Amino acid sequence: MSADNQQPSLPTICETNQLSLSEFSQVISLLFEPTALLTQRIYDSRPFESYDQLLDRADELIKELSPLEQLEVVNAHPRIGEKATNLSALSRMEQGTRSANEDAVLAKWAELNKKYEDTYGFRFVVFVNGRSKDSLFPIVEERIAHGNRNQELVTGLSEMVDIARDRARKLLAARAAKI
Repeated sequence: MSADNQQPSLPTICETNQLSLSEFSQVISLLFEPTALLTQRIYDSRPFESYDQLLDRADELIKELSPLEQLEVVNAHPRIGEKATNLSALSRMEQGTRSANEDAVLAKWAELNKKYEDTYGFRFVVFVNGRSKDSLFPIVEERIAHGNRNQELVTGLSEMVDIARDRARKLLAARAAKI
Protein backbone atom coordinates (compact mmCIF):
# COMPACT_ATOMS: atom_id res chain seq x y z
CA MET A 1 0.00 0.00 0.00
CA SER A 2 3.05 2.22 0.10
CA ALA A 3 3.91 4.43 -2.81
CA ASP A 4 7.22 4.44 -4.60
CA ASN A 5 7.09 7.11 -7.32
CA GLN A 6 3.33 7.20 -6.72
CA GLN A 7 2.99 3.52 -7.76
CA PRO A 8 0.80 1.78 -5.17
CA SER A 9 1.88 -1.65 -4.00
CA LEU A 10 0.19 -4.67 -2.47
CA PRO A 11 1.33 -6.38 0.69
CA THR A 12 1.90 -10.11 0.47
CA ILE A 13 -1.22 -12.22 0.82
CA CYS A 14 0.06 -13.41 4.23
CA GLU A 15 0.35 -9.78 5.35
CA THR A 16 -3.06 -8.98 3.87
CA ASN A 17 -4.65 -11.80 5.87
CA GLN A 18 -3.34 -10.18 9.08
CA LEU A 19 -4.48 -6.61 8.40
CA SER A 20 -7.11 -4.78 10.40
CA LEU A 21 -10.36 -4.08 8.57
CA SER A 22 -9.27 -0.48 7.97
CA GLU A 23 -5.94 -1.55 6.45
CA PHE A 24 -7.60 -4.37 4.52
CA SER A 25 -10.01 -1.82 3.08
CA GLN A 26 -7.06 0.08 1.58
CA VAL A 27 -5.93 -3.09 -0.21
CA ILE A 28 -9.40 -3.86 -1.57
CA SER A 29 -9.80 -0.21 -2.63
CA LEU A 30 -6.64 -0.56 -4.74
CA LEU A 31 -8.20 -3.49 -6.56
CA PHE A 32 -11.90 -2.57 -6.72
CA GLU A 33 -12.17 1.12 -5.74
CA PRO A 34 -13.65 1.92 -2.32
CA THR A 35 -16.66 -0.25 -1.48
CA ALA A 36 -17.29 -0.96 2.21
CA LEU A 37 -19.90 -3.63 1.51
CA LEU A 38 -17.62 -5.78 -0.65
CA THR A 39 -14.61 -5.13 1.59
CA GLN A 40 -16.44 -6.43 4.67
CA ARG A 41 -17.60 -9.58 2.86
CA ILE A 42 -14.11 -10.34 1.55
CA TYR A 43 -12.57 -9.57 4.96
CA ASP A 44 -14.94 -12.03 6.61
CA SER A 45 -13.81 -14.73 4.14
CA ARG A 46 -10.13 -14.65 5.18
CA PRO A 47 -7.61 -16.24 5.14
CA PHE A 48 -6.58 -16.54 1.49
CA GLU A 49 -3.69 -18.50 0.07
CA SER A 50 -3.22 -16.11 -2.86
CA TYR A 51 -4.62 -12.98 -4.45
CA ASP A 52 -6.13 -15.22 -7.12
CA GLN A 53 -8.08 -17.01 -4.40
CA LEU A 54 -9.11 -13.66 -2.86
CA LEU A 55 -10.36 -12.44 -6.25
CA ASP A 56 -12.15 -15.72 -6.99
CA ARG A 57 -13.93 -15.33 -3.65
CA ALA A 58 -14.73 -11.68 -4.41
CA ASP A 59 -16.29 -12.77 -7.71
CA GLU A 60 -18.44 -15.35 -5.89
CA LEU A 61 -19.46 -12.82 -3.25
CA ILE A 62 -20.47 -10.24 -5.86
CA LYS A 63 -22.73 -12.81 -7.51
CA GLU A 64 -24.34 -13.57 -4.12
CA LEU A 65 -25.17 -9.91 -3.41
CA SER A 66 -28.72 -8.63 -3.74
CA PRO A 67 -29.40 -6.48 -6.81
CA LEU A 68 -29.32 -3.32 -4.65
CA GLU A 69 -25.98 -4.34 -3.15
CA GLN A 70 -24.62 -5.07 -6.64
CA LEU A 71 -25.61 -1.53 -7.66
CA GLU A 72 -23.64 -0.16 -4.70
CA VAL A 73 -20.57 -2.10 -5.81
CA VAL A 74 -20.76 -1.20 -9.51
CA ASN A 75 -21.36 2.46 -8.68
CA ALA A 76 -18.15 2.55 -6.63
CA HIS A 77 -16.26 2.40 -9.92
CA PRO A 78 -15.38 5.78 -11.48
CA ARG A 79 -16.83 6.92 -14.77
CA ILE A 80 -14.63 6.86 -17.84
CA GLY A 81 -13.75 10.47 -18.55
CA GLU A 82 -14.18 11.50 -14.90
CA LYS A 83 -12.06 14.45 -13.76
CA ALA A 84 -8.60 13.21 -12.82
CA THR A 85 -9.02 14.61 -9.31
CA ASN A 86 -11.95 12.21 -8.80
CA LEU A 87 -9.98 9.13 -9.84
CA SER A 88 -7.80 6.79 -7.83
CA ALA A 89 -4.13 6.63 -8.84
CA LEU A 90 -4.71 3.34 -10.66
CA SER A 91 -7.81 4.60 -12.49
CA ARG A 92 -5.85 7.66 -13.63
CA MET A 93 -3.13 5.42 -15.05
CA GLU A 94 -5.65 3.07 -16.68
CA GLN A 95 -7.58 5.88 -18.33
CA GLY A 96 -4.37 7.17 -19.88
CA THR A 97 -2.93 10.54 -20.68
CA ARG A 98 -4.63 13.47 -22.33
CA SER A 99 -4.93 13.35 -26.11
CA ALA A 100 -4.95 16.27 -28.54
CA ASN A 101 -8.76 16.14 -28.76
CA GLU A 102 -9.27 15.37 -25.07
CA ASP A 103 -11.92 18.04 -24.46
CA ALA A 104 -14.13 16.63 -27.24
CA VAL A 105 -13.55 13.06 -26.02
CA LEU A 106 -14.46 14.00 -22.43
CA ALA A 107 -17.59 15.85 -23.60
CA LYS A 108 -18.70 12.76 -25.53
CA TRP A 109 -18.00 10.57 -22.48
CA ALA A 110 -20.11 12.87 -20.32
CA GLU A 111 -22.97 12.49 -22.82
CA LEU A 112 -22.57 8.70 -23.12
CA ASN A 113 -22.22 8.20 -19.36
CA LYS A 114 -25.46 10.13 -18.84
CA LYS A 115 -27.28 8.16 -21.54
CA TYR A 116 -26.01 4.86 -20.11
CA GLU A 117 -26.94 5.81 -16.53
CA ASP A 118 -30.36 7.06 -17.66
CA THR A 119 -30.91 3.73 -19.45
CA TYR A 120 -29.68 1.37 -16.72
CA GLY A 121 -29.53 3.33 -13.46
CA PHE A 122 -25.87 2.58 -12.75
CA ARG A 123 -22.40 3.37 -14.05
CA PHE A 124 -20.85 1.98 -17.19
CA VAL A 125 -17.82 -0.22 -16.41
CA VAL A 126 -15.43 -1.66 -18.95
CA PHE A 127 -11.95 -3.12 -18.62
CA VAL A 128 -10.04 -0.39 -20.47
CA ASN A 129 -6.89 -2.52 -20.73
CA GLY A 130 -4.73 0.19 -22.29
CA ARG A 131 -7.23 1.26 -24.94
CA SER A 132 -7.81 4.95 -25.62
CA LYS A 133 -10.98 6.54 -24.28
CA ASP A 134 -12.31 7.25 -27.76
CA SER A 135 -11.78 3.65 -28.89
CA LEU A 136 -14.35 2.61 -26.27
CA PHE A 137 -17.21 4.65 -27.78
CA PRO A 138 -18.53 1.74 -29.91
CA ILE A 139 -18.54 -0.53 -26.84
CA VAL A 140 -20.64 1.78 -24.66
CA GLU A 141 -22.95 2.60 -27.59
CA GLU A 142 -23.53 -1.11 -28.26
CA ARG A 143 -24.13 -1.79 -24.58
CA ILE A 144 -26.64 1.07 -24.39
CA ALA A 145 -28.44 -0.21 -27.50
CA HIS A 146 -28.98 -3.80 -26.33
CA GLY A 147 -31.15 -2.60 -23.44
CA ASN A 148 -30.89 -5.67 -21.19
CA ARG A 149 -30.44 -4.20 -17.70
CA ASN A 150 -29.82 -7.49 -15.89
CA GLN A 151 -27.21 -8.62 -18.42
CA GLU A 152 -25.59 -5.20 -18.28
CA LEU A 153 -25.25 -5.33 -14.50
CA VAL A 154 -23.67 -8.79 -14.73
CA THR A 155 -21.32 -7.52 -17.44
CA GLY A 156 -20.31 -4.43 -15.46
CA LEU A 157 -19.59 -6.46 -12.33
CA SER A 158 -17.61 -9.01 -14.34
CA GLU A 159 -15.57 -6.19 -15.89
CA MET A 160 -14.81 -4.91 -12.37
CA VAL A 161 -13.42 -8.29 -11.38
CA ASP A 162 -11.32 -8.36 -14.58
CA ILE A 163 -9.97 -4.92 -13.70
CA ALA A 164 -9.16 -6.08 -10.15
CA ARG A 165 -7.35 -9.17 -11.49
CA ASP A 166 -5.30 -7.03 -13.85
CA ARG A 167 -4.45 -4.56 -11.09
CA ALA A 168 -3.37 -7.37 -8.76
CA ARG A 169 -1.24 -8.96 -11.48
CA LYS A 170 0.51 -5.67 -12.25
CA LEU A 171 1.00 -4.67 -8.62
CA LEU A 172 2.35 -8.09 -7.68
CA ALA A 173 4.71 -8.06 -10.69
CA ALA A 174 5.98 -4.62 -9.66
CA ARG A 175 6.50 -5.91 -6.12
CA ALA A 176 8.42 -8.96 -7.38
CA ALA A 177 10.62 -6.74 -9.57
CA LYS A 178 11.69 -4.78 -6.46
CA ILE A 179 12.78 -7.89 -4.60
